[in-house]
Amino acid sequence: MLVCVGDLVEEILVRLRADPVRGGDAMVRSARVRGGSAANVAALDAEMGGSPRFVGKVGDDHVGHTLVEDLRRRGVDSRVEFAGGTGVIVTMIGKGGRSRLIDRGASRRLSGIDPSVLEEADHLYLAAGAFTDDPLASAVDRLLGEVADRRLPVSIGGPTATELESIGAEPFLQLCATMRPAHVVVNRVEHSGLGLAAREAIAGATVTVVTNGRRPTLVMEGHDVRAVEVPPVDDILDRTGAGDGFMAGFLASRRRGADAVAAVHAGHRVAARVLRRLGPTALG
Repeated sequence: MLVCVGDLVEEILVRLRADPVRGGDAMVRSARVRGGSAANVAALDAEMGGSPRFVGKVGDDHVGHTLVEDLRRRGVDSRVEFAGGTGVIVTMIGKGGRSRLIDRGASRRLSGIDPSVLEEADHLYLAAGAFTDDPLASAVDRLLGEVADRRLPVSIGGPTATELESIGAEPFLQLCATMRPAHVVVNRVEHSGLGLAAREAIAGATVTVVTNGRRPTLVMEGHDVRAVEVPPVDDILDRTGAGDGFMAGFLASRRRGADAVAAVHAGHRVAARVLRRLGPTALG
């Protein structure tokens, strides 16, 4: 069982037809989807036939209960606390690219994690955001002691630019060196933001994976660096959750015993399916 700890929020996608004019109205297209890397990876693992568990906190409101019920319908064992308000991310998509307005709400206010969430677990996934804010960061630190005792492998998703401002590059690298995770998966921008050379692995990680959009994905194991080509995806509908799709496919393949390169191919396949759909899903 894959256990994912971290955020579950609502994400509102807003597609701009043109740059908005101050003081005026702008016609847009919008959609509401699930947000939060940990929740997305859990949901995508379930869509691929897994039996994952999500651990987190959402608001005790209609949105929070709806998001959790959706996870459960998809086959995710959801160990969730309800309190406060559910977080929201507004993602604006226009000709200038994507920008996000973020209110994490209750998602990082989880103050305690019962070790029983690790029962039946064979792998733990943590997005870097789980280490940015207390009380969640302290709760995760305490859980990691239990993880070490059980010798569970851990995989970490890379920090966004905003998260890196909160954590700091050196503390994040020190965290990895201390934890010695099975995998750290980052994109090229995140890897560069950590101050690493283009083909430099993250110290402590058994495998470092660096994705780079359409360009080859780098797989680094020790001093061995391999480039894995990314199959073209021409019919892209939405990029939301593509990175989580890659993570879910990669981890599912690794947990079945595949080597890192084969797992990267699996990650590319799932990411491509997500890119062809609206929101962080590989179904439909």
